[in-house]
Amino acid sequence: MSPADANAPGSATPVPSSGPADLATLEERALSARVVLGDRDAFALLVGPHLARALLLARRLLKNHNDAEDLVQDAALRALERFDQFDRSRSFAPWFIRLLMNLGLQQQEKIGRRSHEPLELHTAEADTHQEPESTDFWRAFHEAVDQLPARQRAIIMLFDVDGYSGVEIADLLDITPENVRWHLHVARRTLRPLLRAYHPDPNFHP
Repeated sequence: MSPADANAPGSATPVPSSGPADLATLEERALSARVVLGDRDAFALLVGPHLARALLLARRLLKNHNDAEDLVQDAALRALERFDQFDRSRSFAPWFIRLLMNLGLQQQEKIGRRSHEPLELHTAEADTHQEPESTDFWRAFHEAVDQLPARQRAIIMLFDVDGYSGVEIADLLDITPENVRWHLHVARRTLRPLLRAYHPDPNFHP
């Protein structure tokens, strides 16, 4: 029976179609199976599409490009070493990013507040067509965020700048959504007086 016949009215066994997401999942699982067998090239193909995003998040967290690159490399090596702990029935990206974020938070706690590069503005924030006041606000925002503890800084950047939901952040950092909300509340309470000059509205909150 052809696929067309199988999908015809009255057919007992319809053939499901495979969309791009289905094909990507199948490809990822095939690569994961090869990694389990020791295929490092397969691991490079598996982790490769996620490295740019990982570097952005690492840069947000550590505030230094060289440290961020080192963190991404460390996370990739850790993921390869611990691949037997990865649930291959699930997507690789959240597991890898969670591992990177936890490593980054541990590293940030160790290095403390040593000298670092100023955070570059987010692509949308650095738009040259923005009004000067807007650019000034984002610069002040980053300077203020830089004063937060590492976990609060990571959470508020992920939520307010990168657009992650509270549930997604909880999954990335392996904490509860309630914990995410608490960190956001405390971080915003710290940021509000530092940024109020840029937003005189008394109801403003970052």
